Amino acid sequence: MVNKLGKNGKADVKPLMISVNDTELETDRRLIAICSKLTRNGWNATQARYGVIICDLLGKDILVNDITTRHIDALREYLLDECGNSVATVNRYYSSLSKMLKYAFNRPNEYGLKSVPHIEWEKENNERVRFVDLKEEKLMQKIMLERNQKDYLDYYLFLMDTGLRKTEALKLKKSDVQTDVVSKTQYVIVQESKNNEKRSVPLCKRASEIVSRLIEHKEEDDCIFQLNTWTVQHKWTDLRELMGLEDDREFTLHALRHTYASRLAQSGKVDFHKIGVLMGHKSLQMTKRYSHLMPQHTFSVVDVLDNDRSSDASEKLIDIKSHKG
Repeated sequence: MVNKLGKNGKADVKPLMISVNDTELETDRRLIAICSKLTRNGWNATQARYGVIICDLLGKDILVNDITTRHIDALREYLLDECGNSVATVNRYYSSLSKMLKYAFNRPNEYGLKSVPHIEWEKENNERVRFVDLKEEKLMQKIMLERNQKDYLDYYLFLMDTGLRKTEALKLKKSDVQTDVVSKTQYVIVQESKNNEKRSVPLCKRASEIVSRLIEHKEEDDCIFQLNTWTVQHKWTDLRELMGLEDDREFTLHALRHTYASRLAQSGKVDFHKIGVLMGHKSLQMTKRYSHLMPQHTFSVVDVLDNDRSSDASEKLIDIKSHKG
């Protein structure tokens, strides 16, 4: 590689002369320009797409300095009332807008943005748990196999069998697949999680077979799933429509993660704490969303009450009543 600075960095180079006035004149203060900058800097593909849509709705010539709470209110009304989006989706749009506004706010010399307009985030109902039942799972497999989309089917089934988040699974590498020496159980190590904490998730037979097949000819640093975030989401949208569930707003890709936890809860064999650890939940409150699916964990109280009313206890109770008489 050629050293453009020459030996000891003393080659004849032009000084990096930057005029403040020229910089201000050259700065494009349009919201769409900020969206483009963030995208070039590696912005999340989904958020970038939302950002472009926001710019289209508010006008591609709108300046970041001109955006007010009235624009945000108008955006909310359009997304909820006109488009019929869920509050969760509206919050995803808000997240993109907030990112663009904060980018400008953190560069006052370039954009002159003195304050960020208030965004009132929508309250999401995180208590509802939508999971895939066995009938829907079979239909998923049938549709995707008929369309030669086994790569995506493998990915969806893996999410369903591990409870990993979408990006957690996409970032898994061959080196993250391990096998316990004693039990011979295969598991994956989630290096990058939402909570920035590593965790290990054991693989059931189906998930293990999927992983073993996919890593067979890969290098240690290769990703297990050679897919991208945008495409797996797009394929899921198509699948939902083919299943006749396009109007079911709860049947999202995240429902596959819920399916994992729900099936563990319904078995009655896995306690709250273990489910929380496997899912990477930061608090027990998040795991309690599945409590209604595992009533068995409270059934033992019946035995306690029944034993408390054993024959000896009943006789004592009768004696007490007789004395009172």
